[in-house]
Amino acid sequence: MRDGLRVLDGDPFGDGTPALAGRHTAPESLRARLTGLAGPLATRLRGASARLRGESVPRERASVRLGPGSVRGVSARLRHALRPDTARPASEAGSTRVAAARARRRRRRAVLATAALTASVVALAYSARSPTPPERGRAVPAAGPTTPAPASTAAPPTVVPVTGDPALPGDPLLGVDQESVPPAVSLTLLGTRDWRHWGGAGADSVQRKQRGTGEIEDPGGDRLEHNAGASGLSWTDGTPTARQEGTRTGVFQRGAGKSFRLGVAGSGDLRTVRLFVGVFSAGARLDVSLSGGGDPAVRELAMAQGDRFYQYVVHFRAPRGQRLLITWRALAVTGGQNDGVSLEAITVS
Repeated sequence: MRDGLRVLDGDPFGDGTPALAGRHTAPESLRARLTGLAGPLATRLRGASARLRGESVPRERASVRLGPGSVRGVSARLRHALRPDTARPASEAGSTRVAAARARRRRRRAVLATAALTASVVALAYSARSPTPPERGRAVPAAGPTTPAPASTAAPPTVVPVTGDPALPGDPLLGVDQESVPPAVSLTLLGTRDWRHWGGAGADSVQRKQRGTGEIEDPGGDRLEHNAGASGLSWTDGTPTARQEGTRTGVFQRGAGKSFRLGVAGSGDLRTVRLFVGVFSAGARLDVSLSGGGDPAVRELAMAQGDRFYQYVVHFRAPRGQRLLITWRALAVTGGQNDGVSLEAITVS
């Protein structure tokens, strides 16, 4: 007996220390128990080490037995590993904490690098799938039907072009002819340089060539409108009315001695003037002359009942600064309320 324990026979540790029998003494020896514990533990340690290195542990090496000589070493290492940090030396405990901190930092850097790589891959995939955004400030308007602008019916102001070389230049010339009145007259075709028409929108209304030369002069005066012309007058280049088809309107003055006075500017070349006039139950006289002098051309009409219309064709040549003067006058009337002379149109070519 040693301190209440019974000394067992034999030397279980092989170091000369007798075994003591106690209350918790196991039927098997301590060496056998350590050998039974160390074998599976060593197998687990090798498996964990192999997994960390990416290796596989062969099945035949999983049941390696430890010899009697290594049992004490394994026991010592187990006791050393299971010893709390407080029992370890300060230098070893500090190095362990430093190693753990380094391991945590490496894991954190690995996680951050993985997240950054994942985000880059996602961004590249999204940019590859997304369509190219339109440029700012350069939005393309949506296509739509276009409506052509309506043609303007208002004519621009009269423009007097510069005449070229004189046609048939020479001395002053004046001649008057009378022609029949056609049922339809195109002022556009006859008035290549200029034309005018009176009436249609009131006694004071006047239509003229849209881009005429402005050679025709009309001082105006008191007038009345009528709608009894013998010819249908038309044009396609007028202002303020751009187009007209077959109007029979005009203006007139009633009473003996009433007249219309017109003028056409000279240009030094030969010109043709067509005058469309009429009489209402009256006699009339046409006086044509040049402002620079010379013999006038006179045509008279006897008094008669009813409405009569005439076309006079005047050929003249006058230098610049001079004019052709036209007077259409009522000589006598039969006594009707509206007897007198009428004026419908004039053209210059």
